Amino acid sequence: MRLDGKLIQEKGHDYLMDALDFPDYYGKNLDALYDCLCEMDLEIEIVNAGLVDKDIIDTFKDAAAENDFLKLKMFP
Repeated sequence: MRLDGKLIQEKGHDYLMDALDFPDYYGKNLDALYDCLCEMDLEIEIVNAGLVDKDIIDTFKDAAAENDFLKLKMFP
């Protein structure tokens, strides 16, 4: 799964919810993002990662460290 940091910057949690097919009850906050990512079995590539808010990047990194089935790659 490839995510575009520019779209994350522009549309935030709405983009992440659609792109990652999160459930309708997704809370659109960092805690909800972390919870959903910790349940995924997926490789995620974030392009234009330098455009993404540090708190969102940290949430992706924390979830990948917790979830052995979530692989994360970031590209500037």
